[in-house]
Amino acid sequence: MPFSALSQDAMINNSTIIDNMFITDLMPNADEIAIKVYLYSLTLCANQKTIGNTLESVSLALGVEKGQIANAIKYWESVGAVKITNENPLEFEYLPLKTIMSKPRKYSVDKYSQFISQIENMILARPLTPNELVKYIEVVEDYKISKEAMVLIAQYCVNSKGQNINSNYILTVAKAWANEGIKSIEQVELKLKEMEAQSENMRAVFFALGLKSSPDFEDKQYLIKWTTSWGYDLESILYAAKLCKKRGGIKKLDNMLDNFYRLGLFTLADIKQQSEYIEYARNLAVNINKTIGVYYENIDTVVEQYITNWLGKGYEADGLKLIANYCLKRNIKGLESMNSIINDLYSKGIVSAQSLQNYFEIKKQIDCRIKEILNLIGTSRMISNADRDYYNTWTNIWGMSDEIIDFAAKKSCGKSFSFAYLNSLIASYKENNVKSIEDCEKIAIIPSKIGTISNNSQIISDKHIYTKEELDNLFNKEDESNFDF
Repeated sequence: MPFSALSQDAMINNSTIIDNMFITDLMPNADEIAIKVYLYSLTLCANQKTIGNTLESVSLALGVEKGQIANAIKYWESVGAVKITNENPLEFEYLPLKTIMSKPRKYSVDKYSQFISQIENMILARPLTPNELVKYIEVVEDYKISKEAMVLIAQYCVNSKGQNINSNYILTVAKAWANEGIKSIEQVELKLKEMEAQSENMRAVFFALGLKSSPDFEDKQYLIKWTTSWGYDLESILYAAKLCKKRGGIKKLDNMLDNFYRLGLFTLADIKQQSEYIEYARNLAVNINKTIGVYYENIDTVVEQYITNWLGKGYEADGLKLIANYCLKRNIKGLESMNSIINDLYSKGIVSAQSLQNYFEIKKQIDCRIKEILNLIGTSRMISNADRDYYNTWTNIWGMSDEIIDFAAKKSCGKSFSFAYLNSLIASYKENNVKSIEDCEKIAIIPSKIGTISNNSQIISDKHIYTKEELDNLFNKEDESNFDF
């Protein structure tokens, strides 16, 4: 173990310095996997521990095959950015980018003249720049693709995209196939047959998605992944595509199938059941939003953050609607506030619609009781949440009976600030540990403590002004948290 090291938290929150030369000169010519490997591995260099700094760990973290990572490292070595120090196990070190020679790599004219001519003859819409032509040669050299295979890949891309095709598109396809091990002309021909076989199916997928454009290389790669890597049949894919119709296109479909894959849903029956559940959850989310008066443009976010969690706790639609109506009547707004109420109900084991109905009925009865008290003190205002909190304190915490509360309410009727007077009166009963009406009648109400307030009268009758020393001595700072009421 080293003498000093960064903690894991410090490592995560630390920064990685990227040389501008990498961004301006090297990154544009590298493929996505090579860039991910370079940057992710660079962050590991700051960690002096070996945990997570292995080929296997990087492969798992990036979701990239170990062979692809090895190819990426070899690519960076070929351009002078790294140096491989060990082949087995594979180990390498980063080199200062300023040491990379600025002179362009030299290639044999005889070796590549025919190849360059073939590429130029395919893309006739515009002349290719010398830099573009060099990139074709670099891909052939770095990825060990045969020239004939590269020409066939370029021809396929031109046929798909037309004469105005960008060279980066062709090079991206070539690199992607090379990373799959497709480098010879025979392998490319097999790949093209596979792609052509997918064309009709892909057109069906596009029709199900409501797309009028033609599928391109990337779209067909999606279909190959769904069918070959994930094992979905065309019927299941088309069903999922109809669910995404005009709602995000191919990427939305990929996200949906990815979610199904992670949930272990592979058959059409499983997908139908899940999609019915999703539609049920979406409709429920819309209903709840309308009830409590909120609006979310993306209803799927509500489903993911709230509805799925509530349904997972065992709540059903009827029960959630009851809770939403309860929030509406209590002026409780927002899904997060409703979520807090559901968490509280769940902690009490109140989940079924019947138990919720019983619970809210008790709450209704309590409100009726509070309304009776308000009438006794001579006010007809609406019940507030503060009233409910006070009533809970009087009954459940202080243990005051309805008889004593009613007695105090009648005593408070006609007083200025009658509810505050009632609160103080019940507090004095608690202070004197009263248990009956007889005990209440023995309590003398001190005017200076609970007084009426008339027009132009002094609110605070005790005119004593406390000094700072008196206030400091009033509370013992060491015992502030240990009051015994």
